Amino acid sequence: MCSQAVALSFLFALISAVANGDPSQGVSLPEPCLPGRPCTLALISDNPVTLRCPGAPHQGPVSWQYVDPSQPGERPATFIRTGHPLALIPTRAKLWQLRLKTRLLQGDLRILDPGVEDSGVYICCRGDAMLAYYEVDFQDAGRLHISHASLGEAALANTTVELAGGARGQLFTTWARWQPCDRCGGPGERKRVGFCYARLASRPQGPLPCGLAGRGLPQRGPELRVESCEVPCDRAYTPSRDEWGKAPLLVVTRYRALPHASARLRCPTASIYSPVYWQEGPTALTRLDLHQRNGSIGLDKATGGGTLLLSSWNGTDASYYQCYVGGRLVGRFLVTPPRVLGPAPELTRAYSAIESLVVGLSIFLLFLLFLSILQSCRRKPGAIMA
Repeated sequence: MCSQAVALSFLFALISAVANGDPSQGVSLPEPCLPGRPCTLALISDNPVTLRCPGAPHQGPVSWQYVDPSQPGERPATFIRTGHPLALIPTRAKLWQLRLKTRLLQGDLRILDPGVEDSGVYICCRGDAMLAYYEVDFQDAGRLHISHASLGEAALANTTVELAGGARGQLFTTWARWQPCDRCGGPGERKRVGFCYARLASRPQGPLPCGLAGRGLPQRGPELRVESCEVPCDRAYTPSRDEWGKAPLLVVTRYRALPHASARLRCPTASIYSPVYWQEGPTALTRLDLHQRNGSIGLDKATGGGTLLLSSWNGTDASYYQCYVGGRLVGRFLVTPPRVLGPAPELTRAYSAIESLVVGLSIFLLFLLFLSILQSCRRKPGAIMA
């Protein structure tokens, strides 16, 4: 088990690493961690996140431990470590589930698809030394409240709640900083994420994320605030050369959609923590435009627009979509109706080749069987008795 002391230098390194990380891998802290205390994070489920481990793995192998807050008195248990993937096989169901949805990136913990049930304490260790300590509250993306300033929609108001024993508490939203405008040279949108926090009279140390503040609080989800923006395509907006290599270009992904069926197009590397926008052909698809259209195209809530929703698709011609993350083209999608005149020529040629191979193999086996029978008939009776 790791030591309970956290060095001040490690905490400052931890804060810098998370706050300044790649938005597709890490997230911005809604508030800075206090020196000498664990790092408390509010995050949103269904969006990948990377928890940094300062100094790893340059000074030796590291391991990550987890503590389930719903199990009082539970000791930290290791669920993943650097080295061979089979070097550690968790025996508890909860740890095994975490192992399946996490990866190590040079010692940092990448959680691919976090759920609300994955909230808890995450500890990065090297031997008996603690390198990082996170208290994480994954807030339910299914309860995300989205408001658009240009539509006159309001964010959630602060609420006062009555707690057991006559105590009172206040629920409010702590906002992260605004993300950059999702495109340049034309009308775009920018967003910022808000997390549910609770201020309790029984806890004078300060507010906590709602999921870590204890049971008995009313259900209140995170928020996403969107507003229109327009910025020039200058050097301040254009990604640097190093950033171009972070998100690979997905050239074309083809979908064959049945009439009046629905489809979900997931933009690679997109999440609620990164600016993302879509195009249908040359036409930009913003939340404001889609709301005014009231048509069959929409953006999902959980990832903040990282998934394009096509409902009741009834196109007779191919539709072409592409998505950008942080100003970089990362995904292209071609949605086509099913062919009604028969399979494609490539499939026809492939089926013919497979059929010829099966027929040829059958003839060869029959020929071997014939030779075996002929050889048996030619044997002398004396040889058979021997």
